[in-house]
Amino acid sequence: MNGRQQVLLQDDIHAGAEVMWRMHTNATVNVGSSGTSATLTLEGQTMNVDILNPPSGAQFTTGEAVRLAGDPALPSGQVDQPNPGVTVLIIDLPAGQYSLQVLFSPQWPGLQQSNYVTPGSVPLSSWSLTSHN
Repeated sequence: MNGRQQVLLQDDIHAGAEVMWRMHTNATVNVGSSGTSATLTLEGQTMNVDILNPPSGAQFTTGEAVRLAGDPALPSGQVDQPNPGVTVLIIDLPAGQYSLQVLFSPQWPGLQQSNYVTPGSVPLSSWSLTSHN
């Protein structure tokens, strides 16, 4: 979106139990004081990540890139490989029905803050090449 300068990820959630959204990254992650924004930094490059219109209680946290207790078991004889330098950006979400929108805004050289946009909320069924212009 925005001339391929930003990426909007949207998940429509219909869950009867809590949901954990996870993204693995090699970047250093700093979560903002509101909990709804994070800054990712890697090799001198920066990307801002924002939860748009967050559901009640939704906030970013971080964790280690390890298998969780409730994850499916690995096949017999298999082991997880270590993930050194990998951080997991996490959003814990309550049960319910809502749209989770996460906006990724790489801080491109030469662009000003005014070049970035916050898109409106568009149902997934109405997405098109121009729905967020």
